[in-house]
Amino acid sequence: MSNWYISEKTLDEKLQNTAGVKARDDAEQIFEEMGFTPIFLSSADRTNQSKLKKLTFHAKLVSIWKKNLKDLKAGDSLFVQFPFVDHSVFLAPFFKKLKKRGVKVNVLIHDLDSFRFFLRTDVKKVERMRVKLEEDVLKYVNRIIVHNSRMKEVMVRRGYEAERLVPLGIFDYLIPDADEERFAERKNEKDMPVIIAGTLRPHKAAYAYNLPKTGSYIMYGVGYEGETNERIAYMGAFPPDDLPYEMEGSFGLVWDGGTADTCDGVFGQYLKINNPHKTSLYLASGIPVIIWDEAALAGFIEKNHCGLSVASLSDIPEKIAALTEEDYAAMKENARKTGLRLREGAYLKRAIKASLE
Repeated sequence: MSNWYISEKTLDEKLQNTAGVKARDDAEQIFEEMGFTPIFLSSADRTNQSKLKKLTFHAKLVSIWKKNLKDLKAGDSLFVQFPFVDHSVFLAPFFKKLKKRGVKVNVLIHDLDSFRFFLRTDVKKVERMRVKLEEDVLKYVNRIIVHNSRMKEVMVRRGYEAERLVPLGIFDYLIPDADEERFAERKNEKDMPVIIAGTLRPHKAAYAYNLPKTGSYIMYGVGYEGETNERIAYMGAFPPDDLPYEMEGSFGLVWDGGTADTCDGVFGQYLKINNPHKTSLYLASGIPVIIWDEAALAGFIEKNHCGLSVASLSDIPEKIAALTEEDYAAMKENARKTGLRLREGAYLKRAIKASLE
């Protein structure tokens, strides 16, 4: 019996300075550390192809998977990251056959697109169908690593057996050859601005353009188009492995939606069940977190005493002011300890072991 994992790579250069591929790359490294063997799948750029050629490529992908996975035997374990980089809609029957062959297929969920897309009114019918067909794969796998207990509850309500679902807890965030001296040189103090890191394009982070008139913020990421002033600074974008050394501020903010008052709409609903990767970025960097109090990870932050939860961004100045320097120092130390576990891949390793049982 052997342990395998699928390795897919994106060709999208726009993701270079984002965390878009960071979580997948980290998962692959953790699989390697645990002795899994990679199965590499090549893909093609379909950006400018016609609808017919794109559909033809979906069918071609099935033959690519069949060819590369033909040597898997009964009792072998295979880990797949989901959604697929290539978003193939014809793979469910293939996974059904894998299961019949006795291959134990395990899936690591990165995003649950059906939850996000089906709450939106601007998603076309064909896109909804693509998401549904792609997600049909999950019917034929042995174990599914979900983000947390709330995502598990959603999946159970959709008909998935609870025993097949393994909560991750939080995403790990590997920092190769972490330089502790550089961390020590970086400034993170209670009265510094709040950090906003991640994709800052208006359609992705509308709240960053509607910040309250109190408090100060410092931003790191791609696509910021707003104003800067004495309260709002923009520092540009950095590769995911460099960003932990660049962020200077008091807390890292985990927020979504279009307003500072709450995490609203589809983005807010999704934050109630998912594990935002930026939470892991902050903690792996030793920076305590401020998170929406209805977010799924708010409980994790409170349980580990590594940050604050707030109902509105307007609450932040008062919450920070109420902290003593000793309080803040304790949060930083707890963030550092939690971050060490994330940098070691502890959470995914635990979930992988549970999936193999």
